[in-house]
Amino acid sequence: MRQMRLFVAVDVSAEVTARAARIIDRLREAGIEAAWVAREQMHLTLHFLGDDVDDADLHRICLAIDEAAATVPPFRLDFGGVGVFPDAARPRVAWLGVHEGAAELGRLHAALAERLTPLGFPPEARVYRPHLTLGRFRGGRGSAGAGSDRLVAALEACRDADGGSASVQRVCLYESRLAREGAEHDRLHAAPLRG
Repeated sequence: MRQMRLFVAVDVSAEVTARAARIIDRLREAGIEAAWVAREQMHLTLHFLGDDVDDADLHRICLAIDEAAATVPPFRLDFGGVGVFPDAARPRVAWLGVHEGAAELGRLHAALAERLTPLGFPPEARVYRPHLTLGRFRGGRGSAGAGSDRLVAALEACRDADGGSASVQRVCLYESRLAREGAEHDRLHAAPLRG
């Protein structure tokens, strides 16, 4: 048996990843340093299953994802606005916000939680806030611009950034492998939305 790091996500369009990459470039040009997400790795996470999921559980997990996907019809996402979690004084994650489709993502997140929790994969304790991760800050405040006036100014300059749109037709199970260059994600399963 093999242990796997798994998460459930929806893919985003090439338009969204291209616009997100341009926003990242603007933040870099403003002197903000972070572990930026590569375009080909961008996705919108719905449910993190864990770092040590047994591959023997894959079949049951895929069935649960199929059931959840059957409860929500395809929908549209519109992205825009940039911010950080938890706040600019203690940034950990830079994100691109979701303007349209957040309610549908919330329903999909709840449907997944309802079906995955009995299998031993409850959702994270914090409130689900849909977003596209742009980058992660290491070390909090400091010369990287995190927690600084420079970060606040850069975020303000990108506040109204248009992140594009994506049509969500399916939900996917991914395996994440941590590599020196960053995480690499392999799609293991895709379930069409049919609600």
